[in-house]
Amino acid sequence: MFNLAFKSLQEAIYMSGHGIYVWSVLIIVIFCLFYAFTHYKIRLRQLKKRLDESN
Repeated sequence: MFNLAFKSLQEAIYMSGHGIYVWSVLIIVIFCLFYAFTHYKIRLRQLKKRLDESN
């Protein structure tokens, strides 16, 4: 049914020696996305508060 590229979880993590680069980039991307969403959520909340105070 499924034809996976890796035979084991260890092989998927190691990725023929390239795993450290792949997983580190994935972690950096996830961190940046999380930071961007939380930063803009806080910024929007601040702007909404300022708009409510001005009206």
